[in-house]
Amino acid sequence: MGLTFILVLCIAGIVCLTPLAIYLFWLSFLTRRDQPSVISGVWDFATLLTGLSGFVLFGGALVLSLLQSNVRYWMRGNFEALRGAWGQEKVSWSILAGAYLLVILVWVALTLISRRRSLVVYNIDPAEFETTLGEAFEHIGRPVERRGNYWHHGGPLFVLDRFQWGRTVTLRWVSEDQRLFEEVDRLVRDAVPPLAPEKNPSSRWLMLSAWGVGCLAVACSSLILFAYAAVI
Repeated sequence: MGLTFILVLCIAGIVCLTPLAIYLFWLSFLTRRDQPSVISGVWDFATLLTGLSGFVLFGGALVLSLLQSNVRYWMRGNFEALRGAWGQEKVSWSILAGAYLLVILVWVALTLISRRRSLVVYNIDPAEFETTLGEAFEHIGRPVERRGNYWHHGGPLFVLDRFQWGRTVTLRWVSEDQRLFEEVDRLVRDAVPPLAPEKNPSSRWLMLSAWGVGCLAVACSSLILFAYAAVI
């Protein structure tokens, strides 16, 4: 049981930590650039989902296993008993796996739809972004008024979520005016890149986290290779 558990834990480490390390390296790259980066909400969520894909897949498999009483066979290393249990209960396992996959797909689809009209700006001071955004609306003849996180022009247009420590701003469009959003998207992408960002305090921590997670993934791979070499 001990060796089996360690091997499964190492496999879980590789599956979960490798995409997470890549995602953290990507974030650290964005926060170290000498200019802000504008990313659509869809792509921002897609990269986050890629980084967490290992946890989604392996975590789901673990939850489904724990829902079955026959998981004790696997924990004891009794694979013959587990194979027999699978033959008897493969229908229930398939239903659980299908339900989990359906829930994940629905959640991903709904999130992607909700983020179609949003922008994420990395490596920028939120106050400077707000000033630039106000000037952009003045330029197109639609001055906006800020009320909390909501910005109005005859009605609510968008919401700004600020993350000061991470130098990140998320613009979530709430108006039904699709044409105006497309124009704002273009103006933001033109106006933001020339702005010189301040030093991002999150950059170092993201890089350290990326290296730490990456080293753990490499350590898990090394243990599996060592175990395989010892067997053969």
